[in-house]
Amino acid sequence: MKPAFQRGLLYCLFMVMLAACSSDDETGEGSQQYYFLEALQQVQAGGRQLQTPDLSQDALVQALAMLDQGLKLAFEVEREFLDRLDLRLGKNFQRYFIKGVENYRLGIEAGDAAQQREGLRLLAQWAEFWNPERDDILARMKPG
Repeated sequence: MKPAFQRGLLYCLFMVMLAACSSDDETGEGSQQYYFLEALQQVQAGGRQLQTPDLSQDALVQALAMLDQGLKLAFEVEREFLDRLDLRLGKNFQRYFIKGVENYRLGIEAGDAAQQREGLRLLAQWAEFWNPERDDILARMKPG
């Protein structure tokens, strides 16, 4: 996958956070919203850092930690919450986003370029779903 496409994918994930309204409520819905949006943001930040030329070992460790944190948060998101927003969201989040990050992350750690490519392929499929649906889904998250 070309670096420009990877950056574009990561930029799209970043835009999710800019477009979303934050909610201070302590309801389960607010927590689920936080987990979902923060998972996207953490993965985007880690991916962006991994694209840095001449990446130092410390920066690599930090980027992998962001991917790990993003995955940890993604696993907290309940499918029922996502399905209330869009019936395809829960399945696609699990199948493409989570599996994509897992494959990419494990591929980096193992030095397995094929696994990294598989992760990026899955993340590209996530982007194919998410990009055209993002605004509508985010609008359903907004309080009011």
